[in-house]
Amino acid sequence: MYIYSYAENSKVEGGETYIYSHVEIERILEKYGDTIYRAAYIQLKSRDKADDIYQEVCIKLLRLKPRIENEEHLKAWLLRATIDCCKDFWKSAWYRKVTVDNQMVTEQMEEKEEQAAGYLTECMQQLPGKYSAVLHLFYYEEYSIKEIAQILDIKENTVASRLSRGRDKLRKILGKGGDNYEF
Repeated sequence: MYIYSYAENSKVEGGETYIYSHVEIERILEKYGDTIYRAAYIQLKSRDKADDIYQEVCIKLLRLKPRIENEEHLKAWLLRATIDCCKDFWKSAWYRKVTVDNQMVTEQMEEKEEQAAGYLTECMQQLPGKYSAVLHLFYYEEYSIKEIAQILDIKENTVASRLSRGRDKLRKILGKGGDNYEF
């Protein structure tokens, strides 16, 4: 998944100056593209919506000023932008005004897609967003509690309690399936 509408070597295109070159954008997306997509998919529970969020984050990266030199800060920025875009989606008028019928059809289609996904991912998707985001950042992206607090702009104690409550909720969901997982 790449965006090809950006300028080569930070040239002006369409009135905008881009900080990152073509090569840099491709390198960033090759390195962090899966991370962005997974974070969006876990939050939104839909491949199509995750694709949309992926594209939005790429556009934000393209328009980002000033440049982020540190790789860890760049990854944290990308994850924060992904989570913010997901929150914006849930708050959008389009989402709030979807009819029940359309929602049921969409859920049935997504259910077929999710059968191919891993069992743990499916269970994490059943959690509220605030828990799944923290669990994803902690276990999949291997951030510390302090780093998650900085990324999400919340207190460390809040991260720790969401992590604990999220584990408990996930353990209950996993317990229904007959699997015993240790956290």
